Amino acid sequence: MDIYRIIRLYRRIKSPRLKLLGILAMHSLHRRYLNLAFDPVLACNLRCRMCYYSDPEVRKAMGGRFSESDVEAIARSLFHRVLKLQIGCGAEPTVYPRLAELVKLAHEHGIPHISLTTNGNLLTREKLEALAANGLNELILSTHGMTKATYENLMQGAHFEAFLQVFHDFEALRKEKYPQLQLRINYTFNEDNIDELPLIPEVLAEARPNVIQIRPIQNIGNSDYDNFSQQYAIDHYEQCILPVVRFCQQYDITCLYPEKDNLKAVNPDEDNGQHTNSLVELLPYLYFGPHEGWKERYNPYEETFEQYSRRTHRVRLMLRHLFGMAKETEVVEVTKALNYTINN
Repeated sequence: MDIYRIIRLYRRIKSPRLKLLGILAMHSLHRRYLNLAFDPVLACNLRCRMCYYSDPEVRKAMGGRFSESDVEAIARSLFHRVLKLQIGCGAEPTVYPRLAELVKLAHEHGIPHISLTTNGNLLTREKLEALAANGLNELILSTHGMTKATYENLMQGAHFEAFLQVFHDFEALRKEKYPQLQLRINYTFNEDNIDELPLIPEVLAEARPNVIQIRPIQNIGNSDYDNFSQQYAIDHYEQCILPVVRFCQQYDITCLYPEKDNLKAVNPDEDNGQHTNSLVELLPYLYFGPHEGWKERYNPYEETFEQYSRRTHRVRLMLRHLFGMAKETEVVEVTKALNYTINN
């Protein structure tokens, strides 16, 4: 399944009401439509400077881990409605000892697209092969630099050589046994690493990615790195970001990137106000992580997704929005939203 094709088609639908009708139909017909973000463990092997794990107080508060029975309960309750499973959202999933078993469980439940987001420094050839054999569809590697100095400065504790070794091992596996396995690169840029974006074609030549996402730094907590300005990126957009977009177009690589005007949405130098997520953005999304009290909102030991939906009046909420009866307080999540363009 080409998940990015589905995303492109969804974004081409400009009417929120039409999107909501589609979600309602998928929900009512008991079809898969959920994007499940899943952190099996709240820990990380690195201390990336742009991440909240660089804050000692955050690290003290983290450390939760799902038990095997927790994962099995979530799978029984929810996996039959999941279209995409994203393993690794706010933590590093490769420190979870049963990661390959989690991927296998998701595959056995028929989830069409299983992604793993990781810094890659703990992945070996053997671990990669186990993940691929158990049904992983996409490996997403996060990076904050294309040179050793920048990479290791922004990703404290990481080794650039280990990052490059993952590409070598991945490409070997893809050529030998798993040609369908996809590779995605997530590059988070700031004023100190954006100039290295044009190096991506050279550095990643050995294992050409299927997808590249270029995303700006955002304030996600009390991180060590605290320059969130997008002004340099806006001023040097043509020199830094567009070369990667053109490279992706040339080699038929899917590219997710912000338009220059969209960077203003996350630029703290400008007062843009807040952007409220619409219901059509929130309804397909669910997150599970082993935070304290994680079962208070949705307890998979006690209810299925259908029972959870009835308890939270999911269908009624959709109908109220469709017929213009919803109150503003019924959608309360507010973020600095950034819309990514998809090149093909």
